[in-house]
Amino acid sequence: MGEEELEEYWNHVALEAEDFGKTLRVHKWKRAARNWLADYADRRAHDFVSGTVDEIIRIKRSARVLDVGCGPGKWTILFAKRCGSTTAIDISPNMIVLAKENAKRHNLKNIDFHIMNAATLSLPDGAYDLVNCVTVLQHIFNDDDWEKAVHEMVRVAKIGGFILLFETAPNYAIRKRTRHVSVRTMQQYVREFERAGAFLVYWRAADLSLPITFFGLKNYAASFNKKVYYFMSKRRLLPVGFLSFVSWVAARLAGLIDYRLAETPLSYLSTGRILLFRRAAA
Repeated sequence: MGEEELEEYWNHVALEAEDFGKTLRVHKWKRAARNWLADYADRRAHDFVSGTVDEIIRIKRSARVLDVGCGPGKWTILFAKRCGSTTAIDISPNMIVLAKENAKRHNLKNIDFHIMNAATLSLPDGAYDLVNCVTVLQHIFNDDDWEKAVHEMVRVAKIGGFILLFETAPNYAIRKRTRHVSVRTMQQYVREFERAGAFLVYWRAADLSLPITFFGLKNYAASFNKKVYYFMSKRRLLPVGFLSFVSWVAARLAGLIDYRLAETPLSYLSTGRILLFRRAAA
């Protein structure tokens, strides 16, 4: 996939995200059941990334952070609230516009936004204490661009600085299933980062409960609003309360698996990984 096609794809995703936010605001007054699985998926990602930042990296207030593939600014805003300065980049101009709007709602003025490709970062060497990259590299389909993105992230990190990833990176090879997602193994990530001059210092399973969450999100969220259930699927009428209860049960079970079993040998069955690399001295 070329850069123009990739940009067009993420621009489309940005428009969907913007429309979704408007839908939530418009329908806020309506009675709606909660989609616990969607809420859980968001909370899990936040907890695991935040936990790594606070407990492993122990990031300082003065830290400079780069958020690669910032999207609508979810992680950018998190880091901007904790650190002195944050740089956010995305290949999609629409995503950058959306991220700026979201940052403005939080009254954050310590963020620099740039339209930029992760494979060709127009940023200085060794500038950042932390480079954050959440579910971005798995969307780079071209292997050459993926390798360049890895090397670029290491290049802009300070000596001793960290590169934090949250990606689909299983221990075993998985067949590529869409033109927008390319699954690479954890071993591939480790090897390429080592070639770039960074070494794995920490990892944890992120979605050991994938069979539960994937089934639930596919069967429920695909037919209903992603955050809340309104009323009807295309094939059948179901009580809103029943769907909410089923998603609550699934989310509770997924939480027990992800939070309590992620540090056991079962973690090797997970497809999603938090991967933390540290740039070594030259």
